[in-house]
Amino acid sequence: MTTIPLIDLDAWYRGAADERTAFAADVDAHLRRLGFLVVTNHGISRAVIDECRAATRSFFHQPDHTKRPLSLSDDAYRGWVGAGLESNAATYGVDTPPDLKETYAYGPVDVPDPGLTERAPRWFAPNRWPATPEEFQPAAEAWWRAARRLADDLLEIFAVALGMEPDHFVERSSATTASVSLNWYWPRSHLPPEPGQYRIGPHTDFGTLTILDREPGAGGLQVLDEDQTWIDAPIVDDALIINLGDMFSRWTNDRWRSNEHRVLAPPAHEPNEELISLIFFHEPNHDAIVDPLPTCVSDTSPAKYPPISANDYLAAKMDALSVT
Repeated sequence: MTTIPLIDLDAWYRGAADERTAFAADVDAHLRRLGFLVVTNHGISRAVIDECRAATRSFFHQPDHTKRPLSLSDDAYRGWVGAGLESNAATYGVDTPPDLKETYAYGPVDVPDPGLTERAPRWFAPNRWPATPEEFQPAAEAWWRAARRLADDLLEIFAVALGMEPDHFVERSSATTASVSLNWYWPRSHLPPEPGQYRIGPHTDFGTLTILDREPGAGGLQVLDEDQTWIDAPIVDDALIINLGDMFSRWTNDRWRSNEHRVLAPPAHEPNEELISLIFFHEPNHDAIVDPLPTCVSDTSPAKYPPISANDYLAAKMDALSVT
């Protein structure tokens, strides 16, 4: 048993108006308690996921000298992040050794306004793609597009759940800065962990919501629940993990939670376990102002947060992520 709720999105996609309202109310209740959901019937095909994971695994299995020319540059979070370069826990003020992973990062695949590349280069810089495997770029782009469509659907559900117009968040995300991290959690035999080291250290996510497809494993995802207990996130066939980021907590004046989570170190009893995770980090427009919604503020629950632009909030978090 787990306290992470399982919800079937078919009830939203096929429901009548009153059924959708009831469904959104259930989502509101879940997210007040715990900022994680397990969703089924999400509309992302198994082929999109499988092809992206296969191409990602092929990329990471190449030697470092092949990947190194694609290392991150200083101006944008695009390309290969090698071992020992990031600590997610540092963004949360927790001092741990660097995360036990490699990442391939890319940003928006579809940019509605070409001028954004000049006005907001950090968020709309061109993506960088490896020459091999050849299928990597199309598979990675297909994952971004499929996850972005699902994110828009979730934003509509969230708006209804919060008593806002259905397009409230979608309109503020028309030029989303959403990024993807394709994470390779290498086997213990590749590089054993230090004491207190994680595949990803305890942290909360930065943006609005995260869409995760993960592989089952002993060194997997854990979530800090409402009782401050670390629980294992469940593996459900053809389901995705959805969790809220810090910006949604600010938007809802902490009505909804952005839960701390972590990925455990590769276990000693499974020395050859390696996992690939596909992670879509949704964010609003870079110039969107994030401040508590009117439906989440009252005399008994005054606004806790001042307005802040998504650009300023995300930049501070991203700067704290790097350890070198």
